[in-house]
Amino acid sequence: MRLFFLFLAVAAVGGTHSAAAQQADSRSTAPGNSPERIALSARPERTAPARPRLACAPLMGTVYDPNGKPLLGATLLIKGTHETYVTDSEGRFQLTDPVYEGQILDVQAAGYGLIEVPLDDCTLPRLVLAPLPGAKFKQHGKKEGQVIRLNHRSTVLK
Repeated sequence: MRLFFLFLAVAAVGGTHSAAAQQADSRSTAPGNSPERIALSARPERTAPARPRLACAPLMGTVYDPNGKPLLGATLLIKGTHETYVTDSEGRFQLTDPVYEGQILDVQAAGYGLIEVPLDDCTLPRLVLAPLPGAKFKQHGKKEGQVIRLNHRSTVLK
């Protein structure tokens, strides 16, 4: 007998629950009546204005100090990307990734200021970095051109 009442109670609760679920389903199909359901859709793709690709890949150049000497280890970054390049021992660099019109090339080195170069065509201007105020460079010896003081602090590690 207990088993019969238990079965009846479960059926009554299950039947009530399923009727409520059916009623909720019928309400949610009506437009604008679904506070408990969220419609998921694909994100619209961002369509950036199409920039023309410059037909000069790879783009090569050289970075100089004010005395006309090539700068070793200058860093070049194309803004808006993660494309970073470093100059070789003769100050030369080569941009191997595609370059688009209107991108900005940031050029900087330790002890020198930043310059921004707009990439509008396949010719680069002469890239000369000016030293920062207070920067002192080694003038002679094996590590000539190395920054030894910057902002009144020594950069020599012992």
